[in-house]
Amino acid sequence: MLLVVACVPMMVVGLVAAAVLGAAGDSADPAGATALPAVAALAAATLLVGLGGMPTLGTEPSPTAIGVTGGVWAAASLVAAWARAADQVGTGIGDIGVGQFSEVMSHGAPDLVAAVCALAVVGWACAHLLTGAVVPVQVVAMLGGVGLVAVAISAHPGTHAVMPVLVAAHALAAAWWCGTLAALVLTVRGRSGWARSLPRFSELALWAVLLLVLSGMASAVIELGSVTALATTGYGLIVVGKSVGLCGLVALAARHRITWVPAAVRHKSTQTQAIRRAAIQLAMMAVVLGLAVGLSVTAP
Repeated sequence: MLLVVACVPMMVVGLVAAAVLGAAGDSADPAGATALPAVAALAAATLLVGLGGMPTLGTEPSPTAIGVTGGVWAAASLVAAWARAADQVGTGIGDIGVGQFSEVMSHGAPDLVAAVCALAVVGWACAHLLTGAVVPVQVVAMLGGVGLVAVAISAHPGTHAVMPVLVAAHALAAAWWCGTLAALVLTVRGRSGWARSLPRFSELALWAVLLLVLSGMASAVIELGSVTALATTGYGLIVVGKSVGLCGLVALAARHRITWVPAAVRHKSTQTQAIRRAAIQLAMMAVVLGLAVGLSVTAP
């Protein structure tokens, strides 16, 4: 659990990198009050998408972990909603009134949608732990996905009709890839566990990465409009930084597919080795996700 929590500071590193790149392109600083709670919300929702999909990989997640993560997501989403409202009103977080908050939220409240999804996840966990109610854990992944997509589309409205579809596909592919690896770290134990789950994850991850890359490229082309914008705008520079990070991440994942997966299948990868390899990949994923948060609050 500590390893997964440690990914949040790495996301902040990516967010700060986005701020630096945005400033180089004369864009507003993305590392503001709205972005910081968004980082925590994104991390929690991404993990829930992964935890909810664990049965696909032959393992079951902890309802307690799901409940705690859902609570974090709910709290972070509410803070993000309040910070977003304060930003739109043009006042500090501590100065905005309930009436002003309600007025801003009446024009669109993606963070509140995420908070409702998060509370539903907490409800799922409580029902499972207290009453033994049998509701498929895949519902958790669905709720995580809905909340993620609501926030992602609002951050990238775009001017083209296809943008919401591209943004949703990009967000879900990233959440599944990153969240599932983090969920594996939380749930899988022993050589036999990794031998069972890691190969299946590797197979599915190939398609997730393909969707991630294609949707990201299409979105960038639509938003930027020209190649020169990659070097002349803050949005373009963050896109470049995110692309470089993603290329490094894909290269590492490919190396793991060639070395780690066969070793796990042959029961030659110990729990410690598996955690170490996953930690390196998760750290890189977290930085790229932080860049994505920065990109989402930067105007093209």
